[in-house]
Amino acid sequence: MALENPSQIADREYHNSTKMTEYLWRAIQDQMTSINIKLIHNQQLIDIMKKRKEEDIKQAKFEVMNNLTSEQSRYIALACEKGASSWLSALPLEQFGFALNKQEFVDAIALRYNFDIPGRSQTCVCGEINTQDHSLICKKGGFVSIRHNTIRDTTASLLEKVAYGVETEPRLLPVGNRTLPPGSNISDGARLDVAARGFWTPLDKAMFDIRVLHPGALSNNNKSLEKMYSDHEKEKKRMYNHRVIQIEHGQFTPLVFSTTGGMAKECSSFLKKLSEKLSQKTNQKYSDTVNFVRRRIRIELLKTCLIAIRGHRGRFFQRPINMEDLDINLISDMK
Repeated sequence: MALENPSQIADREYHNSTKMTEYLWRAIQDQMTSINIKLIHNQQLIDIMKKRKEEDIKQAKFEVMNNLTSEQSRYIALACEKGASSWLSALPLEQFGFALNKQEFVDAIALRYNFDIPGRSQTCVCGEINTQDHSLICKKGGFVSIRHNTIRDTTASLLEKVAYGVETEPRLLPVGNRTLPPGSNISDGARLDVAARGFWTPLDKAMFDIRVLHPGALSNNNKSLEKMYSDHEKEKKRMYNHRVIQIEHGQFTPLVFSTTGGMAKECSSFLKKLSEKLSQKTNQKYSDTVNFVRRRIRIELLKTCLIAIRGHRGRFFQRPINMEDLDINLISDMK
């Protein structure tokens, strides 16, 4: 979590403080009647100190990573992805759903570093061992769909602020007699997740399909992070890109997120463009806007993962008794 141990950095911080205030304490010692403001704020010295601090952090990270297993190193790399740690610095604003209770926060830290989460059943209702990875990919309970639909609806709501004609799950036009490359989805009932006009270029239709992958799934576990995201993007584009371009005459963008908060390249480009449009419309700083968008999506991903970890996958009630088998003549039974 990048929390430094004060006892380990005390000497460095004391040295930096002494150097930064040297001009002032010498001025006091020599009883100077005037001081040079420019010498108080020594930007060159500040830059040197920042560089040394970054080198120390880099060296400490190198030493830590060398002592980790390959699995632990992978989870650290996932936690270091851009935007993956944004939930840790978010203000707990209930208005935007940024608040976590105590158990959710503890579980979120455990998920971040792949620590065991106590109080969970050992076996899933599907019969598999209920590991944390299994909890995030098991289709029982509908939690995978909840995760996908939450990101879909959030994407659509943000697009409504900067584009028009926004709709969710738009039906694609029939392919007819047109020939598309192998691997294309040519079914008449095919749908994408979100469509909007005027996002990438004026008046043109932009279509998006969302995927939330889990890096701990068997299909992703042995791949590098770059290849993992690339493969999912290519699969989406193979299925829909030619159909959207040739039949819909629109633009297709796969939005590939991960349960740990990372995202693929095209998804990152989409969020940057979306944040740019939002900042222009609301007259807010681009940096503040893109941070808010990333943080909102990250926390929604986190909450849907926490629901899947703790969620109940069995039946919430017993099957009702068939009225034909129920003897409701209670008076006769009591005699």
